Amino acid sequence: MEQLNLFNDIKTCFQETEIDDRLSRIKQAKDPQAKRLFKREIFSALLHRDPIKYRIIDKVIEQVEEKGYTYVLCKISAEAKKFRELARQVRWEYGRAISFIRLRPVDQHRVLFGEFEIKHQTSEMIMQHFIHRFPQYNIMLVFGEDVYIGRDNEIFQEKINPACRQAGVKRIRLPEKKDEFEKYWLTFYKTQFIPQRRNIRYLKRMIPKKYWKWASELKEFGLG
Repeated sequence: MEQLNLFNDIKTCFQETEIDDRLSRIKQAKDPQAKRLFKREIFSALLHRDPIKYRIIDKVIEQVEEKGYTYVLCKISAEAKKFRELARQVRWEYGRAISFIRLRPVDQHRVLFGEFEIKHQTSEMIMQHFIHRFPQYNIMLVFGEDVYIGRDNEIFQEKINPACRQAGVKRIRLPEKKDEFEKYWLTFYKTQFIPQRRNIRYLKRMIPKKYWKWASELKEFGLG
């Protein structure tokens, strides 16, 4: 099982120290808030699956060096627009994941298990969210063929056994444990649900249909 670091799988020369070094030499802007925002956008864009990200990031750093942070953050150039869009897509996926992943206990070892589908390299960022949110538990998340286990602020990755894939097993089957907290969550959800105001069209806008299978509360109303 491989222990991971958030930057381990990013095959790029744009490591954090190099970014800091390049940004520290920029004389066009002295705005620390803009600098923090720009660094956050770089971090997000680096997690995008599109390999064009390397060329785009290099280009926008050059533009910041020449014209300042505002030029890029306000999306003046085509590269800046693409850069902000790459970062936005990564943050959007992260936000969806932490909103719609439903964790459930699976055994006596204080494990919370969940599944989700992702396109970008957001798995470790999502893991970190749940590790910090539930520090008393071990977190186990499955993204496609990758299994991530987090405990004690460490993250480990393992591939699903190829024999399982060949046998057509698409989901991991774990020991079921009655989730007492789910009962309270469903009770709360029911108190908020007004049958006369049932609006599937609005629901699809708020919770896209592809996420319904993870939103356990929707099964109470024949959805998901």
